[in-house]
Amino acid sequence: MARNPYAVLGLAPSASDSEIRAAFRKFAKKYHPDRNPDDKASEDKFKEVSAAFDIVGDSDRRKKFDRGEIDEEGRERVSPFNQYSGRGGPGAARGRSPGAGPEQGASFEDLSDIFSDLFGARRAAQRQPRPQRGRDVRYRLDVDFLDAAAGAKKRVTMPDGRTLDIAIPPGLEDGQTLRLKGQGEKGPAG
Repeated sequence: MARNPYAVLGLAPSASDSEIRAAFRKFAKKYHPDRNPDDKASEDKFKEVSAAFDIVGDSDRRKKFDRGEIDEEGRERVSPFNQYSGRGGPGAARGRSPGAGPEQGASFEDLSDIFSDLFGARRAAQRQPRPQRGRDVRYRLDVDFLDAAAGAKKRVTMPDGRTLDIAIPPGLEDGQTLRLKGQGEKGPAG
């Protein structure tokens, strides 16, 4: 991961262009591969110093870096909020600029649209909603020592009338809870 170019060159962000050039020349001379043949650490440091100078040594790129438009490696930063930001006012909280018509500004009905856009997922409306879980059903079952130690099968009648055959695993300990996937109450969505 690239470091802050100012830190690589040992400078403050307020450094002048001449200070940046002087720092680069000093480090480039010290770590240049011609001065340090077969020294991998010096070669890596030279590359790091050169990359840092590529960012802050060019006035346009330096301004972009200082504004946060590019990262330490010079790649453009894409803010997931760009499509929703920049327009304040009362309508902005709902994703619209004040007075924006249907063809202007971002429009989203709820936060799930924002999050699906942010994380690169398909629009929330295209996804199948995840069914809500129902409540757990608890059933206390007394198991004798030999069945708990060796394992066994037990038949249980649930409060709703269903009968389940439960496999008691070998080595069951006193007070241990067994969870049976899909055997609780139905959720609101089924």
